[in-house]
Amino acid sequence: MIRKREPHWESAAERAQVAAELMEEAESLTARGIATPAEVKRSQLPPPLEVDFSRPPAGSADARIGDPGVELSATPVAPMPPQLPPRELARAAVSRGDHEGALAVLDAALAATPDDTVLLLERSVVHAASGRYGAARHDLEHVLRAEPGHIEALMSLGTLVSRRGLWVEAVPHFRRAVELQPGYAAAWYQLGESLNHLDSLSEARAAYERAIELEPRHARALYGLGIVFDRLKRPDDATHMYRRSREAAGR
Repeated sequence: MIRKREPHWESAAERAQVAAELMEEAESLTARGIATPAEVKRSQLPPPLEVDFSRPPAGSADARIGDPGVELSATPVAPMPPQLPPRELARAAVSRGDHEGALAVLDAALAATPDDTVLLLERSVVHAASGRYGAARHDLEHVLRAEPGHIEALMSLGTLVSRRGLWVEAVPHFRRAVELQPGYAAAWYQLGESLNHLDSLSEARAAYERAIELEPRHARALYGLGIVFDRLKRPDDATHMYRRSREAAGR
Protein backbone atom coordinates (compact mmCIF):
# COMPACT_ATOMS: atom_id res chain seq x y z
CA MET A 1 0.00 0.00 0.00
CA ILE A 2 1.10 3.57 -0.65
CA ARG A 3 1.53 5.56 2.45
CA LYS A 4 -0.68 8.49 3.08
CA ARG A 5 0.38 11.46 1.00
CA GLU A 6 0.03 15.03 2.08
CA PRO A 7 -0.65 17.83 -0.39
CA HIS A 8 2.92 19.17 0.08
CA TRP A 9 6.21 17.44 0.69
CA GLU A 10 9.27 18.95 2.31
CA SER A 11 11.96 17.93 -0.19
CA ALA A 12 12.44 17.10 -3.84
CA ALA A 13 13.65 13.62 -2.87
CA GLU A 14 10.44 12.96 -1.02
CA ARG A 15 8.39 14.15 -3.99
CA ALA A 16 10.38 11.87 -6.30
CA GLN A 17 9.72 8.92 -4.00
CA VAL A 18 5.98 9.58 -4.03
CA ALA A 19 6.00 9.84 -7.83
CA ALA A 20 7.82 6.50 -8.10
CA GLU A 21 5.23 4.88 -5.84
CA LEU A 22 2.37 6.32 -7.94
CA MET A 23 3.86 4.89 -11.13
CA GLU A 24 4.32 1.49 -9.50
CA GLU A 25 0.69 1.52 -8.30
CA ALA A 26 -0.60 2.45 -11.79
CA GLU A 27 1.33 -0.42 -13.39
CA SER A 28 -0.04 -2.82 -10.77
CA LEU A 29 -3.69 -1.74 -11.42
CA THR A 30 -3.28 -2.04 -15.15
CA ALA A 31 -1.88 -5.56 -14.82
CA ARG A 32 -4.90 -6.56 -12.72
CA GLY A 33 -7.31 -5.20 -15.37
CA ILE A 34 -8.76 -2.38 -13.26
CA ALA A 35 -10.12 0.44 -15.40
CA THR A 36 -8.27 3.70 -15.46
CA PRO A 37 -10.08 6.98 -14.75
CA ALA A 38 -10.16 7.71 -18.49
CA GLU A 39 -11.72 4.35 -19.17
CA VAL A 40 -14.33 4.93 -16.50
CA LYS A 41 -15.18 8.27 -18.06
CA ARG A 42 -15.50 6.69 -21.50
CA SER A 43 -17.80 3.98 -20.16
CA GLN A 44 -20.28 6.62 -19.07
CA LEU A 45 -20.63 8.01 -22.59
CA PRO A 46 -23.38 6.83 -25.01
CA PRO A 47 -22.38 4.05 -27.44
CA PRO A 48 -20.78 5.16 -30.68
CA LEU A 49 -22.99 5.51 -33.76
CA GLU A 50 -22.74 2.78 -36.39
CA VAL A 51 -22.63 4.04 -39.96
CA ASP A 52 -23.55 1.77 -42.85
CA PHE A 53 -21.62 3.16 -45.79
CA SER A 54 -23.35 0.68 -48.14
CA ARG A 55 -26.59 2.74 -47.92
CA PRO A 56 -26.90 6.00 -49.87
CA PRO A 57 -27.31 9.15 -47.78
CA ALA A 58 -30.82 10.39 -47.05
CA GLY A 59 -32.10 12.74 -49.72
CA SER A 60 -29.86 11.33 -52.44
CA ALA A 61 -31.25 10.00 -55.69
CA ASP A 62 -30.36 6.47 -54.62
CA ALA A 63 -32.09 6.64 -51.24
CA ARG A 64 -34.90 4.11 -50.82
CA ILE A 65 -37.98 4.10 -48.61
CA GLY A 66 -37.19 1.96 -45.61
CA ASP A 67 -33.58 3.14 -45.36
CA PRO A 68 -32.72 4.90 -42.08
CA GLY A 69 -33.23 8.62 -42.36
CA VAL A 70 -35.51 8.42 -45.38
CA GLU A 71 -38.87 9.95 -44.62
CA LEU A 72 -42.02 8.39 -46.07
CA SER A 73 -44.29 10.45 -48.26
CA ALA A 74 -47.27 12.01 -46.53
CA THR A 75 -49.51 10.84 -49.39
CA PRO A 76 -51.70 7.95 -48.08
CA VAL A 77 -51.33 4.66 -49.89
CA ALA A 78 -54.52 2.70 -50.53
CA PRO A 79 -54.44 -0.71 -48.78
CA MET A 80 -54.47 -3.82 -50.93
CA PRO A 81 -57.94 -5.39 -51.13
CA PRO A 82 -58.27 -8.61 -49.14
CA GLN A 83 -58.01 -11.85 -51.08
CA LEU A 84 -61.39 -13.47 -51.65
CA PRO A 85 -61.86 -17.04 -50.41
CA PRO A 86 -61.71 -19.77 -53.10
CA ARG A 87 -65.47 -20.27 -53.11
CA GLU A 88 -66.12 -16.60 -53.90
CA LEU A 89 -63.36 -16.51 -56.51
CA ALA A 90 -64.90 -19.55 -58.20
CA ARG A 91 -68.36 -18.00 -58.19
CA ALA A 92 -66.98 -14.79 -59.68
CA ALA A 93 -65.38 -16.84 -62.46
CA VAL A 94 -68.66 -18.70 -63.11
CA SER A 95 -70.53 -15.40 -63.31
CA ARG A 96 -68.15 -14.46 -66.14
CA GLY A 97 -68.80 -17.78 -67.84
CA ASP A 98 -65.31 -19.01 -67.00
CA HIS A 99 -66.02 -22.54 -65.72
CA GLU A 100 -62.44 -23.66 -66.36
CA GLY A 101 -61.10 -20.81 -64.26
CA ALA A 102 -63.52 -21.66 -61.46
CA LEU A 103 -62.44 -25.29 -61.52
CA ALA A 104 -58.77 -24.28 -61.44
CA VAL A 105 -59.37 -22.22 -58.29
CA LEU A 106 -61.31 -25.01 -56.58
CA ASP A 107 -58.85 -27.72 -57.64
CA ALA A 108 -55.97 -25.75 -56.14
CA ALA A 109 -57.85 -25.16 -52.87
CA LEU A 110 -58.90 -28.81 -52.59
CA ALA A 111 -55.34 -29.97 -53.20
CA ALA A 112 -54.53 -28.39 -49.83
CA THR A 113 -57.77 -29.45 -48.06
CA PRO A 114 -59.18 -32.44 -49.97
CA ASP A 115 -62.05 -33.09 -47.52
CA ASP A 116 -63.42 -29.54 -47.44
CA THR A 117 -67.18 -30.12 -47.75
CA VAL A 118 -67.98 -26.57 -48.85
CA LEU A 119 -65.42 -26.64 -51.66
CA LEU A 120 -66.46 -30.12 -52.79
CA LEU A 121 -70.09 -29.04 -53.04
CA GLU A 122 -69.11 -25.91 -54.91
CA ARG A 123 -66.97 -27.87 -57.35
CA SER A 124 -69.79 -30.36 -57.94
CA VAL A 125 -72.03 -27.48 -59.01
CA VAL A 126 -69.41 -26.18 -61.45
CA HIS A 127 -68.81 -29.69 -62.82
CA ALA A 128 -72.55 -30.21 -63.37
CA ALA A 129 -72.95 -26.79 -65.00
CA SER A 130 -70.17 -27.60 -67.44
CA GLY A 131 -71.57 -31.07 -68.25
CA ARG A 132 -69.09 -33.10 -66.18
CA TYR A 133 -71.73 -35.21 -64.44
CA GLY A 134 -69.37 -38.00 -63.46
CA ALA A 135 -67.00 -35.58 -61.76
CA ALA A 136 -69.91 -33.84 -60.02
CA ARG A 137 -71.20 -37.16 -58.74
CA HIS A 138 -67.74 -38.12 -57.51
CA ASP A 139 -67.49 -34.93 -55.43
CA LEU A 140 -70.97 -35.42 -53.93
CA GLU A 141 -70.25 -39.03 -53.02
CA HIS A 142 -67.01 -37.86 -51.41
CA VAL A 143 -69.02 -35.54 -49.17
CA LEU A 144 -71.50 -38.28 -48.26
CA ARG A 145 -68.75 -40.72 -47.36
CA ALA A 146 -67.53 -38.20 -44.82
CA GLU A 147 -71.01 -37.01 -43.75
CA PRO A 148 -73.73 -39.53 -44.68
CA GLY A 149 -76.44 -37.24 -43.36
CA HIS A 150 -75.43 -34.13 -45.29
CA ILE A 151 -78.80 -32.85 -46.57
CA GLU A 152 -77.44 -30.61 -49.31
CA ALA A 153 -75.26 -33.38 -50.72
CA LEU A 154 -78.16 -35.86 -50.59
CA MET A 155 -80.46 -33.47 -52.42
CA SER A 156 -77.81 -32.51 -54.97
CA LEU A 157 -76.86 -36.10 -55.73
CA GLY A 158 -80.50 -37.19 -55.99
CA THR A 159 -81.24 -34.30 -58.35
CA LEU A 160 -78.09 -34.97 -60.39
CA VAL A 161 -78.88 -38.63 -61.04
CA SER A 162 -82.57 -37.96 -61.64
CA ARG A 163 -81.67 -35.49 -64.39
CA ARG A 164 -79.74 -38.31 -66.00
CA GLY A 165 -82.88 -40.46 -65.84
CA LEU A 166 -81.51 -42.63 -63.03
CA TRP A 167 -84.70 -42.51 -60.97
CA VAL A 168 -84.03 -45.74 -59.10
CA GLU A 169 -80.75 -44.31 -57.82
CA ALA A 170 -82.37 -40.99 -56.94
CA VAL A 171 -85.07 -42.41 -54.64
CA PRO A 172 -82.79 -43.53 -51.76
CA HIS A 173 -81.17 -40.09 -51.55
CA PHE A 174 -84.53 -38.31 -51.34
CA ARG A 175 -85.91 -40.85 -48.88
CA ARG A 176 -82.92 -40.28 -46.66
CA ALA A 177 -83.38 -36.51 -46.92
CA VAL A 178 -87.04 -36.63 -45.78
CA GLU A 179 -86.10 -38.99 -42.96
CA LEU A 180 -83.55 -36.49 -41.71
CA GLN A 181 -85.73 -33.43 -42.31
CA PRO A 182 -89.42 -34.38 -42.42
CA GLY A 183 -90.43 -30.75 -42.81
CA TYR A 184 -88.42 -30.21 -46.00
CA ALA A 185 -91.05 -29.64 -48.72
CA ALA A 186 -88.56 -29.66 -51.61
CA ALA A 187 -87.29 -33.10 -50.61
CA TRP A 188 -90.84 -34.52 -50.54
CA TYR A 189 -91.50 -33.01 -53.97
CA GLN A 190 -88.32 -34.55 -55.44
CA LEU A 191 -89.22 -37.90 -53.91
CA GLY A 192 -92.69 -37.67 -55.48
CA GLU A 193 -91.16 -36.90 -58.88
CA SER A 194 -88.81 -39.90 -58.73
CA LEU A 195 -91.57 -42.28 -57.60
CA ASN A 196 -93.94 -40.98 -60.28
CA HIS A 197 -91.35 -41.76 -62.96
CA LEU A 198 -91.01 -45.25 -61.49
CA ASP A 199 -94.82 -45.74 -61.65
CA SER A 200 -95.09 -46.00 -57.86
CA LEU A 201 -98.24 -43.89 -58.02
CA SER A 202 -99.57 -44.36 -54.49
CA GLU A 203 -96.19 -43.47 -52.95
CA ALA A 204 -95.77 -40.60 -55.38
CA ARG A 205 -99.17 -39.22 -54.42
CA ALA A 206 -98.32 -39.40 -50.70
CA ALA A 207 -95.02 -37.61 -51.28
CA TYR A 208 -96.64 -34.83 -53.34
CA GLU A 209 -99.41 -34.38 -50.80
CA ARG A 210 -96.87 -34.10 -47.99
CA ALA A 211 -94.99 -31.43 -49.93
CA ILE A 212 -98.25 -29.50 -50.48
CA GLU A 213 -99.18 -29.86 -46.83
CA LEU A 214 -95.87 -28.25 -45.87
CA GLU A 215 -96.00 -25.64 -48.64
CA PRO A 216 -99.58 -25.16 -49.96
CA ARG A 217 -98.47 -22.97 -52.87
CA HIS A 218 -95.77 -25.34 -54.11
CA ALA A 219 -96.71 -25.06 -57.79
CA ARG A 220 -94.65 -28.00 -59.04
CA ALA A 221 -95.88 -30.36 -56.33
CA LEU A 222 -99.48 -29.37 -57.18
CA TYR A 223 -98.83 -30.03 -60.86
CA GLY A 224 -97.12 -33.38 -60.11
CA LEU A 225 -100.11 -34.45 -58.02
CA GLY A 226 -102.36 -33.51 -60.94
CA ILE A 227 -100.36 -35.86 -63.16
CA VAL A 228 -100.71 -38.67 -60.62
CA PHE A 229 -104.50 -38.15 -60.50
CA ASP A 230 -104.62 -38.23 -64.30
CA ARG A 231 -102.75 -41.53 -64.29
CA LEU A 232 -105.09 -42.85 -61.62
CA LYS A 233 -108.06 -42.00 -63.90
CA ARG A 234 -109.29 -39.22 -61.64
CA PRO A 235 -109.68 -36.35 -64.16
CA ASP A 236 -111.69 -34.04 -61.90
CA ASP A 237 -109.08 -34.18 -59.14
CA ALA A 238 -106.36 -33.73 -61.74
CA THR A 239 -108.07 -30.62 -63.17
CA HIS A 240 -108.39 -29.16 -59.68
CA MET A 241 -104.68 -29.67 -59.01
CA TYR A 242 -103.68 -28.13 -62.35
CA ARG A 243 -105.78 -25.08 -61.59
CA ARG A 244 -104.23 -24.70 -58.14
CA SER A 245 -100.79 -25.06 -59.69
CA ARG A 246 -101.45 -22.22 -62.17
CA GLU A 247 -102.75 -19.99 -59.37
CA ALA A 248 -99.70 -20.73 -57.20
CA ALA A 249 -97.40 -19.94 -60.10
CA GLY A 250 -99.23 -16.65 -60.71
CA ARG A 251 -100.53 -17.63 -64.13
